[in-house]
Parts: sequence; C-alpha cells; structure tokens
Amino acid sequence: MQIGETAGSRRSTTGYLIKINDSLIIWKTCKQSTVSLSSAEAEYKSLTDLTSEILWLRQFCKEIKIAKVKEAIIVHEDKQGCIDTANSDCNTNTKWMKHINIQLHFICEIIANSIIKLKYTPTTDMLADFLTKSTTHPAINQAMKELRLLRMGDKGCVKDCALSQSMSKLERIES
Repeated sequence: MQIGETAGSRRSTTGYLIKINDSLIIWKTCKQSTVSLSSAEAEYKSLTDLTSEILWLRQFCKEIKIAKVKEAIIVHEDKQGCIDTANSDCNTNTKWMKHINIQLHFICEIIANSIIKLKYTPTTDMLADFLTKSTTHPAINQAMKELRLLRMGDKGCVKDCALSQSMSKLERIES
C-alpha cells in the first residue's frame, strides 16, 4: 500500500499477491475508492480487501474440495504499527481510529479466529511492493523472478515459445 501517491486524486494504492505452495494465484493493484486520512487507514483498507479475498479463496477451496486450510494464513505486513494494532484489543483502539473502526474490528476478529496471522516483513522484502510504488526496472525484474513470472515478448507472446513457433509454422502451411 502507498498512501496518497496518485497525483490529483490523492487516493492510496492497494496491492497484494496471494500464493499457494509458492505459486502465484491471485494478484491485485488498484486505487482505493476513497482518500485515506492516514497511512494506518490506507493500510487497513488494503488489509481488509486482502482478507476478504482470502476468505473467498478459503471458501472456494472448501467447496471444490481441493484442500481444507487448518492453519492461519500468513499475511506479510511491512508496518509494525499495523500488526500491533490488529493484534491488540480492538476496543482500546476505537478512540483514535474511529474512521476505520469497522475495518479494524473485521481484521481483529479474523486474527482472533486464527484465519490469518500477520507477520512483519521489511519493505525491501515485500514482493507486492512493485504493485503499489514507483520502482526501478531491476526491482520489478527481481520481483518477477521471485514470483516465477515469465517475461513477455514485444507482441504479447512468450519469446522463443515452442507453441508460438508451432503456430508460426502452421500459419505458413495454411497460406
């Protein structure tokens, strides 16, 4: 998440990745629908969005009988204050966080029910960072490598792909 980064609207950006067994299955980056008054508010908006996605994914896996999730899902967070607040008694935080009270209670309840567990991860190690911040080309390439994403060619197909070579031969035969 990046607070107030979008020039003009000053809306923060939400960005997250969901991996199962080191395979990227869901990713999202979008401007938040409202302006956040603090970095904590923007962070909890992002965390609420991610947690809703996790709840949906857990239910989906249960319905199609892929797997039953028995342990809390680890959510990497680079704001220690966000982790401390979410892990504390939510009722004690309501005075200074009224503007995000519902999101905060939602996250606290999900943590209390062992659905997610927040783990501190330094910003430099956050794989989703490139989804929310302006970053360098090498940093994006490194994130793509760690996420095992393929680099696409100029025309939208994977370079030197056997399938694209086969399609090219097929097009020549049909001509």
